[in-house]
Amino acid sequence: MAHRVSLAFAGCGLMTRQASYWIFFVIVAVGLALSWGQIGRKTHRVFEAEPFVFLKAESSCRPGALPCAAVAGDRAVLLGPVPGGLAVRQTGLETADITRVELVALSADGGELGSYLAASRGDAWLVPRLPSNTKVLRVRVIGNRDTSVADFPL
Repeated sequence: MAHRVSLAFAGCGLMTRQASYWIFFVIVAVGLALSWGQIGRKTHRVFEAEPFVFLKAESSCRPGALPCAAVAGDRAVLLGPVPGGLAVRQTGLETADITRVELVALSADGGELGSYLAASRGDAWLVPRLPSNTKVLRVRVIGNRDTSVADFPL
């Protein structure tokens, strides 16, 4: 009798194997959509509390040899060689509004190798010695109103 019942459901098309797969994928898709919506709302609240401006570095950027810029709208962050290392400069922001300049050394795969604070020297900030396998230097210029972020290839 049980065999006839399962055949009856299969014959009606109520729950075929293909339909059960579709139900599973629909449930997963709805769950992902809801969770990404929550992440988006949380991210929006974070950006409202601490706004960021992402700057794009020049395509031919090689700051160890020549100064290069990362720009966005009304501001730019420059990274270039100075005797003894590298220095960060900026334009478009009032220097008095800048609270600190943070640096993050990243490896080729994007892993964090270390975080540093740049030492202020007049209108520039000196980059401390970085690990030898640093491939990207992320510069965060933190001001009173917003934060400018730029990634420079090394």
